[in-house]
Amino acid sequence: MSITELRGKALRVLLLLLALPLASVAAAEDRLDTIRERGELSVAVYRDFAPYSYADADGHYVGIDVDLAKALAQALAVKLDLRPVIAGEDSDDDLRVNIWRGPLINGSPSDLMLHIGLDPEYIKRTDKAELFGAYQRETVSVIYRKQQIGTLDTPLKLAGQKVGVEVDSISDYYMSGAFNGRLRTSAVRLLSVDEAVARYLKGELDAVMAPRGQLEGALFRAHADAAAVTIGDFVGLFRTQWDVGMAIKAGNPELKAALQAALSQLRESGRLREIYASHGVTLQDPLLRP
Repeated sequence: MSITELRGKALRVLLLLLALPLASVAAAEDRLDTIRERGELSVAVYRDFAPYSYADADGHYVGIDVDLAKALAQALAVKLDLRPVIAGEDSDDDLRVNIWRGPLINGSPSDLMLHIGLDPEYIKRTDKAELFGAYQRETVSVIYRKQQIGTLDTPLKLAGQKVGVEVDSISDYYMSGAFNGRLRTSAVRLLSVDEAVARYLKGELDAVMAPRGQLEGALFRAHADAAAVTIGDFVGLFRTQWDVGMAIKAGNPELKAALQAALSQLRESGRLREIYASHGVTLQDPLLRP
């Protein structure tokens, strides 16, 4: 090999080595940079999920999570690209389609997804998405007629009562299987919590079981006198409480830090609590820290 060939080969190797750091930087670009360049934050929220994200009478999406998404986009100084999505079979399905892979046909993953259940063990085993930013504690609760049922100190008092539940929900599963099925015949399965609450207010049901936020939101939208309605929480009887947070694709520490900072500011300023109150829901603080 000639001196000229050796020098040419050495030059090519040198150029390749010089390019490696640039390639590494490009590969490691945080999604926050892309969001700011694009000027838009895409946020996935669950479709038909009142009071968190649902279409109003004019077809516009409204709700607690919609307002939160707007506030987060504003904190990042970008526009909001709201993406109402249909819930999948489970959280794995939701994260795969909406966060780290994207839909199989058309579309792209969202930058952020709201209202993700934050179970500590699930967080540990989820490696393709990062779950964080707890902003609410949810509790399965019951609205009921105290003069008829008395103090609801045990779910067995619901036996023989007409208890509205949303079909295929945690409340439906509980009423179907708890106490060896003794509550199964008490369940009245309906398409939504709103429908169950409406029938309760008409006197057609004795109680409604659902997550507290959904119950309070349904009562608020029905213009019911919340003070006249008894709400009891089921704590410690089964898995009735969980924290709610957000998810992004793993490997984006700058985006995570920016969203955490924005959420902390919303909480400390009282804005987050105001958002919940504007939809008739009491914000329960999460156990997990954001």
